Amino acid sequence: MREKVERLVVLQAIDLRVQEMEREKSGIPQSIASLEEELRKEEDKFRVEKAEMEKLGKDRRQKEKDLEEETDRVKKAESKVFEIKTNKEYQAVLREIESAKKLNRQREEEILEILEKLEQGQKWITGAEKDLEGKRKEMQAQISGLKQKEASFEQEMAGEVRQKEEQEKEIPVELLSKYRMLAGKRQGIAVARVAHGACQACHMNLRPQLYIELQKQETLILCPNCSRILFWDNGSTKAERA
Repeated sequence: MREKVERLVVLQAIDLRVQEMEREKSGIPQSIASLEEELRKEEDKFRVEKAEMEKLGKDRRQKEKDLEEETDRVKKAESKVFEIKTNKEYQAVLREIESAKKLNRQREEEILEILEKLEQGQKWITGAEKDLEGKRKEMQAQISGLKQKEASFEQEMAGEVRQKEEQEKEIPVELLSKYRMLAGKRQGIAVARVAHGACQACHMNLRPQLYIELQKQETLILCPNCSRILFWDNGSTKAERA
């Protein structure tokens, strides 16, 4: 019976390795999606800021155009002011010219403010563009690494499955069935080592007589508390490999 239980120990170690690889492998797509989403957010932020700078640039050009046209109108009005015959018309034109000049001064201030924002924005864009390219390369490298890891898991798992199949061939069908049933109920731990007289899965101390029987390992012994298959590790090389 010891040899059969030893094979279960090895089988369980394989199963646990496969489970762990499956767990890690299953999380890779989400990790990749998270990296891609993070990159998309950075790119969206950059596009929004760049679009804002482009809009400011258009506003500046429009204001400069309006200022130029209004300045020309003021000059034309000033050149004709002395042609006006009545004082009332003269005063009206002067007020109109002064109002237009005031509006132009306001436009000039607005243009200066836009220029300051454009200068600051361009500095941000230059730095952000460089940072974004660095992040893009870094994330692409991480994604590539995750995909390689995923492919590596596939190969490793295929090798583990082959070992598992070899072990299962040497285990009686009834015992293998019991192992699978227990593994399904006990989070993959169907076989528990016994050390210092206690089950290492549930940590319950065994009765002295049961512990003596376990050391002989002539029959299949289950833990009275957790019902796992008990295995006394006496330095077996198979157990060490597991």
